[in-house]
Parts: sequence; C-alpha cells; structure tokens
Amino acid sequence: MDKPGYWAVIPATVRYDPALPPNAKLLYGEITALSGAQGYCYAQNRYFSALFGLSDRSVCRLLAALAKGGYLRIDVLRDPATNAVQERRLYAVYGQGDAPTPPDHFAGTPPDKNDGTPPDKNGGENNTSIYHIPPIVPQKGDGKKTRKNKSTPAWKPERFEKFWAYYPRHEDRVAAVRAWDRLKPDDATLAAMGQALERQKATPGWPAPYACRYLSHRRWEDEERAAPDGAAVPGAIRTREEVDTW
Repeated sequence: MDKPGYWAVIPATVRYDPALPPNAKLLYGEITALSGAQGYCYAQNRYFSALFGLSDRSVCRLLAALAKGGYLRIDVLRDPATNAVQERRLYAVYGQGDAPTPPDHFAGTPPDKNDGTPPDKNGGENNTSIYHIPPIVPQKGDGKKTRKNKSTPAWKPERFEKFWAYYPRHEDRVAAVRAWDRLKPDDATLAAMGQALERQKATPGWPAPYACRYLSHRRWEDEERAAPDGAAVPGAIRTREEVDTW
C-alpha cells in the first residue's frame, strides 16, 4: 500500500453534517489521505480498525453512513469469469451538496453465491450495504489470520499424552486434541475412560474408532458386550486403584 498522504481532506459538507458520527468524518479524512494519484482507496476494514481502535462492524457502519450521505462511493470489482470479488475501491466524493452516485439494480441486495451473475462491463458495482463491503486486497503488513492446527491441548496436556499413547489408533491427532479440549475430562471421567479402554482393547474384534470420535461420542460409556456363551468378554473392569490413571 502507498504511504498515506501527510494531509487529509475533510470538506465542510462532511465536517458540519450533523447526521454523520464524528468517527465517520475522521474515516473520510483517512480515505482521502490514502487515495493519492489513483483517486481511490483500497484499504481493508482491518486497516481502519487497527488505526482507530474500532471493531470491524463499527467500520462497516461508518462506511455505510458516509455512502448514505453521498460522501463515499464504494465500487466492488469482480472477476468476469467467476464473479468472485477481486477488489474494493473507496472513492471520496467531493463537492458541496452533490448527490451520491446512483446505485445499479443490485445495490443493497445480497449477492447469490450460486447465481453466477457477471459484473457490469466496467468491472464495478456500487453497493452501500454494511454487509457488502468486502475487504479483499491486502494492505502493507495486513495479513489474513488463519486458524492454527493445535497438536497439544490446552486442557490437561500431560493426561492427553498418556491417553494418546494408550489409545490403539493414532490417526488425526489434531481432531483428537480439539475433542479433548471440548470435553475437558475430569479425574473421574479419565478413570472411567481408562477402565473402559482396558476392557475394550481386550475385546476381540473391537472396532476402535478414531480417538476424536471416541472422545466426542463418549464411547467409553458403551455397554459391555457379552460372549456367545453369556460369559463376559476378556478384560473385565478392575478397580480404579488397579488401573493406571492418565
């Protein structure tokens, strides 16, 4: 992103409009400082949020207020082939008492994800709804946050390691960690789980599910199966003291 200009422009029509929140006027000035020679600003909402200490939703409301008052034009450029949003452009509207640019027939209407409607030939569309101001083009130092896959749980990590080592299947550890953190097993649950697992592992042909499913579906509570002759299956439950707790 180009460095913002030293000066910001906030015309009198914006400064003295009683319908505009003060932060909207400040936001307008920042947009003019970012526009430069291109005539428009393509900063994302996260940039404004970090700069002014506002939430993303507050930034959306302020942009919508500027657009509603005719002080801002919001163009969204889409890919002609896929209709995917490529860029958002914010144009500060100057002039005394000028009316906003008339929106096209889609304005304020949520785009259908499956309709495949191509954008206007000029590649732009006006949309002033606060729910349709997509921040697409990244600004300098404005990276998109991604969810990190955790391989170590926050809840009793040392107990999880013992469970994981004892469990007969070791696929999809990340999903198992998520299920463990959601379950947050206490000592009593862990003891019951250990006893059940010892019995289940000793059961011939026990179809051990993935660890994440074992935890999320509480499979240690499954009823004990009986052998064909009516006797209990091998591996009867022992007392808590006899089972190594995790």
